[in-house]
Amino acid sequence: MGKREQEQWGLLIGRGAGIALLSVVFLLGGIGGVLFSSVAGGDDAQQLSDYLIDYLTLAGEGIVFRPLWDLIWEQLKYLLAVSLLGLTALGIVGVPVLFGVRGFFFSFSVGCFCRIFGWTGFIPALVLFGLPALLWGPAFFLAGFQGLSSSRCLFRRCLGDTRCPLPFSTAYWLRLCFCVFLSFLCVGIEYFVVPSLLRAAAHIVL
Repeated sequence: MGKREQEQWGLLIGRGAGIALLSVVFLLGGIGGVLFSSVAGGDDAQQLSDYLIDYLTLAGEGIVFRPLWDLIWEQLKYLLAVSLLGLTALGIVGVPVLFGVRGFFFSFSVGCFCRIFGWTGFIPALVLFGLPALLWGPAFFLAGFQGLSSSRCLFRRCLGDTRCPLPFSTAYWLRLCFCVFLSFLCVGIEYFVVPSLLRAAAHIVL
């Protein structure tokens, strides 16, 4: 096997390892979120129950409203963080940590609904969190993967390995713009579609 073929195989293995790492970390964070949502007891569980019941009651009446700017920030803050981490060698650690954090909060939110309302709680959880995840998930993973790859390259260059070229090509920024587009599309779904679906889901659960 020639040197060029070895480099291509090494690149493919590195990409596969990066995707696998982020997927595993996100999954582990998700498992932690589910477990954490199930351990609250006593007053904490009662407060959570009261809060979610009140929330779905208001949602069923069409009163729940989230400002557009709040939704934009909710989606873009993770994308912004993973993109900035990808510009530094620190992203080699920071990007996986961010994936674990988002996996935790995603599954924790779903787990809380299922704990309070049983399996029917999965219906509003699917509307609130599952539907938007169909859009922010691909964007987050794409941005995270290329951010981890660029951080790995920058880390190698910090160690004196100049054979790794800088990854910030035109394609890099186009992929990032596509991630931003998906995030804004997700915001549109949350702002215009989710409230109506959540109203219907609340009538089913309560």
